[in-house]
Amino acid sequence: MSKYSRRRRPRQIFLGNFYLNPSVQYLTTVISAIALAGFVFSGFLLFRFTDEEDLINRGKTQLMEGKVAWAAKTFQTLVSHHRDSYEGHLLLGQAYLQLDERRKAEQEFEIAASLKRRDKDAAPEIAMSKVAMAQSDFLRAETILVKAWRKSRKDVALKQALFELYEHWGNTLYDAEVKDYAQIVQKYQSALYYASDYQAQQVIEQRMVECIEAYTERLIALREYDTAIQQLKVSLRYKYLPDTLIQIAETYNRMNRLDDSITWFRKAFDVSPDVVGLRLINALLEKGQQLEKAKKPDEAKPYFDEADKISQNAKVALDMLYPVTISSVKINNDLDDVTGEFDPVITVNLSNDSTRDLNFLAVKAEFVSGNSVIASVTSRVATPDKPLPSKILKTWRPVNRLSVELKPDSKLSVHALKEGKLTVKISIAYQDGDDAVWKLKSIQEASISTGTLRPVLEAKPV
Repeated sequence: MSKYSRRRRPRQIFLGNFYLNPSVQYLTTVISAIALAGFVFSGFLLFRFTDEEDLINRGKTQLMEGKVAWAAKTFQTLVSHHRDSYEGHLLLGQAYLQLDERRKAEQEFEIAASLKRRDKDAAPEIAMSKVAMAQSDFLRAETILVKAWRKSRKDVALKQALFELYEHWGNTLYDAEVKDYAQIVQKYQSALYYASDYQAQQVIEQRMVECIEAYTERLIALREYDTAIQQLKVSLRYKYLPDTLIQIAETYNRMNRLDDSITWFRKAFDVSPDVVGLRLINALLEKGQQLEKAKKPDEAKPYFDEADKISQNAKVALDMLYPVTISSVKINNDLDDVTGEFDPVITVNLSNDSTRDLNFLAVKAEFVSGNSVIASVTSRVATPDKPLPSKILKTWRPVNRLSVELKPDSKLSVHALKEGKLTVKISIAYQDGDDAVWKLKSIQEASISTGTLRPVLEAKPV
């Protein structure tokens, strides 16, 4: 047998007084690795559930996610392993406060207050302010924190505590059955002064704007216009909204301060021309009419010109700029019983409800039976030489109402009517020519019997 053909003897491991064969050796190695991994993992778990910083971060995350009960358990674990953790007791107290367990919150805040670490640390003052807040004694909490803030204005924790105080104070006042809006706004403004987090700042600003909206509605109802305008201007510092600008302009208008009203309508128009255009135009026309009435046509002209320019640029519909009302429609008739012909005369009363003279207006009457138009008549009732006066001037110039008669060029036949029914449609237009846009304003229905044409329904606005 050659030396190469010999069977190789297995290597033996000596352990104490014993020799281990390879299979046992492998098993021992695996068990050792598992045990080591178990020890390492146990150490990781022990670290995770006892490390102060890890527990603080985890609890804060749970608070931000709204998991307050879980956060309370996390902070309980924290203070059980780190009894001298000021932040742990403070956070646990805050969690208890959100869970409405005020007594437990006070105990944790008092413990936190006793854990003063440095001579210049405001921790005790912050903790005692939390105790006062838990007791709804906001004035005492404010006194404690403001006194500490005057000594250390660079203390970030103290600044955050002041923000939380005024935020919670404002929320408490807002949730009260009887709301003191002035106090609520003041507390939210104070909270914003100390805010350092952008998202928290946005939340407070939104709450304050909503509060001011409700507050100004009440002030306007009480006719306290000056205070309402002051509050609306405060709101603009935080949310520059077109609606707020419009409300300021309209409030000035209620106070008969037309110049101030126009100024704020112009600001609103710069932000949202489509929404504000018509209101600004009406204010400008009203100012122009006042100056014209005061015999100051040169001063009135710029206001009229600005109104015309805005109406063109903003594409304001003429029927909105010059609203026209039809107050009544009457039908008079002379029916020939022999031939069945009749000659209807329509009387229409029109009024210009705008704040400026209407230089052009046409009225059209259509005589309809079934689906067919059997006759039509148009009349130009206002021209630049003879405008329809505005209602604002009716006290010193001709009234703004005009009576118009509309009559077809030829007689109508009763035989052209379907089931003896006649419908008269009244429309108006603010321009001349084939491209005129007619707006239907009234419908009058009538029926014909022997010898008479009598109305069935009164004129109905459209």
